[in-house]
Amino acid sequence: MAGAAITPVVQVTAQDGNGNTATGFTGNVTVAIGTNPSTGTLAGTLTHAAVGGVATFSGLSIDKVGTGYTLTATGAGSTTSAAFNITAGTATALVFSVEPTNAVAGAAITPAVQVTALDASNNTATGFTGGITVAIGTNPSGGTLAGTLTHAAVGGVATFSGLSIDKAGTGYTLTATGAGSTTSAAFNITAGTATQLVFSVQPSSTTAGGAITPAVQVTALDASNNTATGFTGNVTVAIGTNPSGGTLAGTLSHAAVGGVATFSGLSIDKAGTGYTLTATGAGSTTSAAFNITAGTATQLVFSVQPSSTTAGAAITPAVEVTAQDASGNTATGFTGNVTVAIGTNPSSGTLAGTLTHAAVGGVATFSGAEHRQGGDGLHAHGDGRGEHDEHGVQHHAGTATQLVFSVQPSSTAAGGAITPAVQVTALDGSNNTATGFTGNITVAIGTNPSSGEPCPAPRRWRPSPGWPRSPA
Repeated sequence: MAGAAITPVVQVTAQDGNGNTATGFTGNVTVAIGTNPSTGTLAGTLTHAAVGGVATFSGLSIDKVGTGYTLTATGAGSTTSAAFNITAGTATALVFSVEPTNAVAGAAITPAVQVTALDASNNTATGFTGGITVAIGTNPSGGTLAGTLTHAAVGGVATFSGLSIDKAGTGYTLTATGAGSTTSAAFNITAGTATQLVFSVQPSSTTAGGAITPAVQVTALDASNNTATGFTGNVTVAIGTNPSGGTLAGTLSHAAVGGVATFSGLSIDKAGTGYTLTATGAGSTTSAAFNITAGTATQLVFSVQPSSTTAGAAITPAVEVTAQDASGNTATGFTGNVTVAIGTNPSSGTLAGTLTHAAVGGVATFSGAEHRQGGDGLHAHGDGRGEHDEHGVQHHAGTATQLVFSVQPSSTAAGGAITPAVQVTALDGSNNTATGFTGNITVAIGTNPSSGEPCPAPRRWRPSPGWPRSPA
């Protein structure tokens, strides 16, 4: 057995010419390896003085397994021994006889890893058939070793085909345990081909029209969820869930660098809750939900326009003025004052009611506003937002409540026609011509200086409650 003493002990005998033991020979005899099939080394005391013609060599050993060794002896002449074999000893250690090599994440390490059991002289312990187990030693990326991790040695050698590690990393090692333990040389696991995308920096909530920060990032992954650093293809983003019909602005396609595409300056113009983005390229994915809120108020609009109504009556429904941001969203954070006034004023009308209101959620409501004269046009302004959204509206005269001589009678000759023709106009309570009035009007002499009878003083006529009316 390799490394073990050759037994029984080797003896070399000096002989005379007739083959008799030369008992008087006491010289030195030296042994050495003759045939050396495995480059073994002969250990022990290699030179002994003969005693009675015989030199005895106890404790000789050879360290390397091999078949057909011989020894030579020199002293009183020389000789060669018969051939003999050195076999392996008991397994005392393990080595990676085929080291793990660099591989792609999730792919089999090739060639198959092999672990060999050795005896004390580092010969393959061919008689060892016990189990050997491999595991990750140094684990730079928290990887998992897959495959059959325990094999029985065959002739002292355990072979591990199909081993793989799922996480890319530099400087992995394997360990092997069984007849002792050992650690492999370092090796690397690289990312595989891109098969999927993820939002590695999710879109965050922001204001309408404002850049989404931090910049959105989309990462290409391999089948084991490692960043596919070799992927340089284009990735395109778009709105997925679109609660408010928003538009995504910015550069929507970028080439990946080291497997990562970065989208800076993305923005959405419409406020809404629960937007998502999608990304397509090496597969597709959808982001987490995020919100777009209204920006700062920059303009006003009449969200409930003033409607045509009767002079002096409340404009219904109540006028509403909404503050909007630059993208046309209701600026719900605006609580400043909004003031309305007549814009176009064809009849010198007066706007009555509370003309200034604080916005609530960006909206100012004006109930009870009324126009004192027929005409059109309102405008609104508020806390530096400017005047906006003038809107025409016709105000009709109300019900007739009084008469006036709109063309007075003029002096003329007795019996002659009074010219120009006398006109009498019906007015409403705000002194607008009651254009809807179609009732009869009768004229008579008021003051009559030539009748000999006193007449009442002229006065403005107002119809009695039973006077015919028509809708204004």
